[in-house]
Amino acid sequence: MVGALRKGAMGLAVLASISGLSTFAMADSAPSSDFFEIHIRPLLVERCLSCHDGSDEAESVLSLASREALIEGGDFGPALVVGKSAESLLWHAVNGTHKELRMPPDGDEPLTREEVAAVAKWIDDGAVWPKESTIASTSKVEGSKPREEVEHVDLWSFRPRRSVRIPTVDDGGWATTDIDRFVWRKLQEKGLRPVPTADRRTLIRRLYFDLTGLPPTSKEMREALADPTPEGLVAVVDRLLASPRYGERWGRHWLDVARYADTQGDVGDFPIPQAYLYRNWVIDALNADMPADRFLRLQLAGDILARESDDPKERREMTIATGFLALSRRFGNRKRDDMHLVVEDTIDTIGRGIMGITLRCARCHDHKFDPMTMDDYYGIYGILASTRYPWMGASDEKSPSELVPASADPNAQRRADEYWELIARYEYQINNHRRPWLRPTIDEYKRLKRLLEKAKEEGTPTTPIEVELSSLLDEHDRFRELLIHGLPWVRREKDRLAANPPYEMLFAVSEGDAGDARLHRRGNPERLGDVVPRGFVGALGGATPSAIGQGSGRLELARWITAPEHPLTARVLVNRVWQHHFGRGIVESASNFGVQGRPPAQPELLDYLTETFIEDGWSLKKLHRRIVLSRVYQLGSDNIDANMEIDPDNVYLWKATRRRLESEVIRDAMLYVSGTLDLRPGGRHPFPHWTKKRYSLNGPFKQVYTSNHRSVYLMTQRLFKHPVLDLFDGPDRNSSTESRRSTNVATQALFLMNSTFIEEQSRAFADRILRSGETDDERIESAYELAYARSAEPSEQAAAREFLATHRDTSASLGTKTNDVTRQAFVSFAKVLLTSNEFFFVD
Repeated sequence: MVGALRKGAMGLAVLASISGLSTFAMADSAPSSDFFEIHIRPLLVERCLSCHDGSDEAESVLSLASREALIEGGDFGPALVVGKSAESLLWHAVNGTHKELRMPPDGDEPLTREEVAAVAKWIDDGAVWPKESTIASTSKVEGSKPREEVEHVDLWSFRPRRSVRIPTVDDGGWATTDIDRFVWRKLQEKGLRPVPTADRRTLIRRLYFDLTGLPPTSKEMREALADPTPEGLVAVVDRLLASPRYGERWGRHWLDVARYADTQGDVGDFPIPQAYLYRNWVIDALNADMPADRFLRLQLAGDILARESDDPKERREMTIATGFLALSRRFGNRKRDDMHLVVEDTIDTIGRGIMGITLRCARCHDHKFDPMTMDDYYGIYGILASTRYPWMGASDEKSPSELVPASADPNAQRRADEYWELIARYEYQINNHRRPWLRPTIDEYKRLKRLLEKAKEEGTPTTPIEVELSSLLDEHDRFRELLIHGLPWVRREKDRLAANPPYEMLFAVSEGDAGDARLHRRGNPERLGDVVPRGFVGALGGATPSAIGQGSGRLELARWITAPEHPLTARVLVNRVWQHHFGRGIVESASNFGVQGRPPAQPELLDYLTETFIEDGWSLKKLHRRIVLSRVYQLGSDNIDANMEIDPDNVYLWKATRRRLESEVIRDAMLYVSGTLDLRPGGRHPFPHWTKKRYSLNGPFKQVYTSNHRSVYLMTQRLFKHPVLDLFDGPDRNSSTESRRSTNVATQALFLMNSTFIEEQSRAFADRILRSGETDDERIESAYELAYARSAEPSEQAAAREFLATHRDTSASLGTKTNDVTRQAFVSFAKVLLTSNEFFFVD
């Protein structure tokens, strides 16, 4: 194949095979002070520093109080080899693989498998150690500062927003919106000159992918190009925002933040059949342009707000919204064993996802950088610990529990609880019917039954036997049904109940027993400290703990977070929208607005956008419209050498940043162009009923369901990666995803060349091309219109004709049947177009 066709084709695959491995390695090992604060610092404080604090009185000369001390080491040499856990004495000591050292010493409880793995990951990722040089010994880290003693941090993000004056600029007519005036002023300050506006075709394609996640058809492109006026562009934007494809596109962005998955995670990774309801609720809410403050409030307290509605359908939808909380990751073999980790996951998602703060870093100690204390953490912890989370099962407790009836009626919840408790009771009897310790009881019951039957036959007194039987059943009440009816009856009854729930059951949260939590010393739930009143983050202002009366406090939390005067929530949300339109946020660290995050490149622009967003009623569609109709959004992506020297990362937006499409968009676009995409909304996944399949550590749920729906509707697991989506950098389903990385790795190239999915789409696309015309030229032109919404250039036409001719000749020489030669040639041609740089990237 000659130059013109090769120029755009297969470029991604070639790039991946040449340079991808190092890119992947760098992206995958990005330093994380959060990981140190959450996993390593508490471990060192709790398990190590009593003997290794570096003091003169310490039992060991090896100090673990600083990174430098670890590298220097002790009697056995350096304890830390940065980036190499397998060569680090520290890891071998805690892993029990060193010939002479075992840490902790014999007699002390060893580190758990997860703790050892965390040490290895920390070392391999560069042994990141935050700014301060040492860790205090255990005697110095017992509790939390009172809120009033928290040191003030004059941080831009914690300050109230301010009304911002629109800059007056001498731009020669360049600016068309207020956004442009802020950008122009910064460009002039930095000595940067913006590139010209992108051509209309490039801009239309950019808009389609940004707002709907699908490419324009050739017909849509022609219609958009027919009116080159500003009004014509406004019409295109409004049509795209009104499309149901918009909610699917931007719903996926929110699901990244919400760490959405269709399974519970950890042991067994139990499937959640009802999870899709939350996913679809998100999509529908965004399509309806639900005000973003209400969008967030319902996800935090929709079940409580549902009590205010008389509409059963609305109550159901509001309860479904709390899937944001309900889908927190589960841990352990039993439902309550590691509940503190479930709550921590929720707090982290609320903190980073909604407020842009690393609140979980205050779980084990007062936050080391931001003005947040353990009291702040456990004030919110108490709210969530007063909330009931649903379960689809656990390795040692296999039946679901605490799912919520679609009706908001409290009586329905009581009956639902009784229903799940009865199923769990039968499940317990089935699981334990063969236990040796139960056998004597079963035998004794059978003996008494025989005596009773014999007494009745003989007409002798039965009362003593009946009393003995009753006493036996009371003593072993948990097995009453098993003793009376036998195992087959219990199994049938459990299956009957499981198949006929009294209500539609939702995977949502509900109100639990309200109460304040006790502080966990150094994050350990077995070492409890003082009671911490339920409340919020003191440094952010707002309601005080006394504002929480009856109930969990989730509604109060939701109202505090979404209050217009809250300094973070609206800023964070606006910044996320900006990030997805420009490839980076005004604040690059979109989930960390704290001291360790990146400061905003244009703080006044962020506050202006946030203020107008709130004035517009928290309308996301109006925010999109304001952004995409600006001049800066419409710039081309060409480079200017002088600008590259000043601002190589395009922080100040002197051009558009060329970006690779996300994994879902790549897949959707291939299906769309090949004509196989199913645009109907996705529904329930074909999970086996929970009674039919059991999951455990050694036999977790693992499945991929074939579907031609949009990728947002695909079944997503926490523990196992999707064979297509995760290869091209899908989100982390175990924690809130701030932004997608974009790697180029050799496995991507191999996938593009050899995968069944690519082959299937290439065949479908080829068949579509073949039906579009009689001659090769007609078909080539159609192929370019379908793939790129543009005509083929003369050089591309010539290259394509040569490619097809060469392919036919090669196939014929190999004995391919005559009627298959042309189709095979077009299948290969289709694959070239579908895997080209032009297809994968948006300018």
